[in-house]
Amino acid sequence: MNWFRVVCVVVCLSVAPDARAESPQGWRRNGSGVYPNTDPPLEWSVDNNVLWKAPMPARSNALPVLTGDRIFVCAEPFTLICLDAEDGRERWRRQNDFKTLTDPSRWKVIAAELAKAKVIWEQVAEYEKEVERLQKILEDRDDPEAEAQLEQLHEQIDQENEKLAAFPLAVRYRLPITQPQYNGYTTATPVTDGKHIWAVFGNRAVVCYDLEGVRVWSRVLPDLPQAMWGHSSSPLLVEGKLIINIDATTALDAATGEIVWRAKYGQSWGSGVRTQLGGDAAVLLANGRWLRARDGRIMARVPPLADASPVVVGDTAYYVGINAVAYALPERALDRLELKERWTARPKGSRFYASPVVYDGLIYTVSTQHVLTVLDARTGAQVYARRLKLGSEPVWASLCVAGDCVYISSRDGVTVVLAAGKKYRELARNELEYFIATPVFTGNRMYVRTSDYLYCIGGGAESR
Repeated sequence: MNWFRVVCVVVCLSVAPDARAESPQGWRRNGSGVYPNTDPPLEWSVDNNVLWKAPMPARSNALPVLTGDRIFVCAEPFTLICLDAEDGRERWRRQNDFKTLTDPSRWKVIAAELAKAKVIWEQVAEYEKEVERLQKILEDRDDPEAEAQLEQLHEQIDQENEKLAAFPLAVRYRLPITQPQYNGYTTATPVTDGKHIWAVFGNRAVVCYDLEGVRVWSRVLPDLPQAMWGHSSSPLLVEGKLIINIDATTALDAATGEIVWRAKYGQSWGSGVRTQLGGDAAVLLANGRWLRARDGRIMARVPPLADASPVVVGDTAYYVGINAVAYALPERALDRLELKERWTARPKGSRFYASPVVYDGLIYTVSTQHVLTVLDARTGAQVYARRLKLGSEPVWASLCVAGDCVYISSRDGVTVVLAAGKKYRELARNELEYFIATPVFTGNRMYVRTSDYLYCIGGGAESR
């Protein structure tokens, strides 16, 4: 029996969707980036308004995820950590590398295949270096000898790759490439229903734990990210299904890890968002596919977002990047949807890693070059634009709203706090340390995952 699928029936039943469980909490809370009923801090630094900071074993871009008195974070390369949300004390941590997740006897077989396949991969890498050298020669001049050598190298690479057919486990368990400095294997944010925590790592391992750190199930998906930077998009929990987009989009039974449906729709860098179309749940992917959650059916396609994620507010879906488009949500999840564009606009800037936030009738979006554009959510008309000057590093963290304030952060750790509204009004400007993960909020606290620490920052009305 496949070790990744071994689940006790009693445990499975305990994970089944329950109407009493809280709404799923994951990336930017529910994907919106809006944190209602909060009284967040306006000012902080490394030694001001810091209630506590917990040292982290390694960096991660995953957002902290809160449920009850626990907060979950990730750390490179494959670590999930549970801390006490009140004081930052570590409750447990779990490793999720292939060896840890695999039955020892099975891992011996996999490791043996990996060792044999490694020789092939190293040979292919040497051939590819020589291919690159010859291609540079041919860019400068005609060289029949170099062309002949190049053709021979391509044949040799094909021959080596054909040998890999004898090692299917090695191919399945080969560690995908990633960009280690800025992305790594822990950019996807976990998701929780208040009883369990699900996480997806860049090695394609998907895991489910209870809140005490007992692993309920794990599975390694066969996908390889097609982007050279690796995997990024966060999982969604939709009607008892865990929906994951790596290269294919896969829906797993959240209780057991068994595949419900699977379809090759292409990789999304940004995270998907769930919405409701009549009686059916739908998933809107950043790559432009609109899926019906129960069966994975593509109902519609829209132009994709390069890096950011869509946002749904009310009866409108917003795809905001170099171009901004508002789509009216259909009333039913039909097999084929005819979508209506409500408006299109062009925010200031040439690239948008940060996902926008929609709040009180306004869309706030910021380019990597720190240019903030505020649009009217109903018409798409520009309300104002402003260059924020947040240091020398780009804006990668997504925008968020808490306590009627808009929070915008650069990779330098500089965060500007704005009053939400139709006029630019800066309330505070703060510096912490390098981070990429978007802050999260609850009550009068803000949690920020930097490279080295998880910060808990306070400073709302209760602490002033």
